[in-house]
Amino acid sequence: MAPLYKIALIQLQPKDVAVQDNYARAESFIRQAAAQGAHLAVLTEYHLTSWCPDHPDFIAACAESATYLPRYQALARELHINIVPGTICEVHDSAGGDKEEIRNMAYWIAATSGSLIGSYQKKNLWHSERAHLTAGLSQPRHTAFDTPLTWSDNGGPIRGGMLICWDLTFPEAFRELVLDGAELVVVPSFWLCDRGELDEDRLRMNPDCEQLFLNSVLVARAFENGCVVVYCNTGGLSQVAAPVYGCVGGGSGLGINEEAMRVVEVDFGAVKVLEREYKVRKDMNGEGWHYGYGKQGKGV
Repeated sequence: MAPLYKIALIQLQPKDVAVQDNYARAESFIRQAAAQGAHLAVLTEYHLTSWCPDHPDFIAACAESATYLPRYQALARELHINIVPGTICEVHDSAGGDKEEIRNMAYWIAATSGSLIGSYQKKNLWHSERAHLTAGLSQPRHTAFDTPLTWSDNGGPIRGGMLICWDLTFPEAFRELVLDGAELVVVPSFWLCDRGELDEDRLRMNPDCEQLFLNSVLVARAFENGCVVVYCNTGGLSQVAAPVYGCVGGGSGLGINEEAMRVVEVDFGAVKVLEREYKVRKDMNGEGWHYGYGKQGKGV
C-alpha cells in the first residue's frame, strides 16, 4: 500500500514587520493542523516580516525573526509534526565582515526531535529582492535530504528538497533536486496574483496570467520530475501538485489573498507509478544521458 500523508498548507497574510503577531497566528494554524492529523505543516515565504524592504524596521524585524526558529522547533517536538516555517530572513555579517547581509532561509524541522534536517538559502532572487538580499550561491548545487516521512513498502525515507518562490521558474533547480533523489519538493512563496500588480500590456492580454502561470507550472513540475510539489504562497493558489493527480483535491488551491489553512491528503504512490512508466529518473541517471547532466555529468 502506498503511503498517504496529510500536508497542511498555511496561507498566512503577514502584517508588515509585525513578527510577534504573525508568529502567533502561524502557531495557531500549526496547532489546528496537528489536531487534524497533519504530518507536515508548511508556511509562506516572509511569513514573519512580510516583504517590505523599504520599511525602516525591516532589517530589525529580520534579525528578530531569526530568534523564532527555536520556537518552531519546540512546536515540532510538542505536536509531533514536521514543520517548514516558510522562510525566515536572517541578518549575517558578510564574508568580508564589512557589512550586513540578509539571507532568505527555508528549514525543514523534524517532528518529535525538532532537529533541523534540511536548510536552503534562496538562490534565484526576484528582481526587486536583489538590492536587499544575498543569493545563496555558495552551495553550487541544489541538494535533497532524507525526511522523517517513509515509504510503506520498504520503510525507506522519502527524499525531500526545498526551493523558494522565483526558483519555481527554473526547471533546472527541480532537476538538480530530483538527481539527488528528491521525491517531495516544498516551495514557500510570496508571489502576488493581484491584477493590480500587472502592467498594462499583461492586463490587456490576460488579467489572470499570474494564476495561469502558477497553476500550469506547478502541475508541470510535478509531472516532468515525478515528484510531489508543495506550494504555499502568500498571494494565493497554495496547493499540492502530484504526479498522476495534478492539483490534489481538484480546483486551483486556496483563494487569492486569503488567510486560510487547508489539510491535503497526498498519495505518494503516484511518484513510483509515474516513474515505473515514464522512467525519467532512470534515464537521467543512466549511462550516456545526452543532456550533459546526471549521474555521469556535472549538474544542470
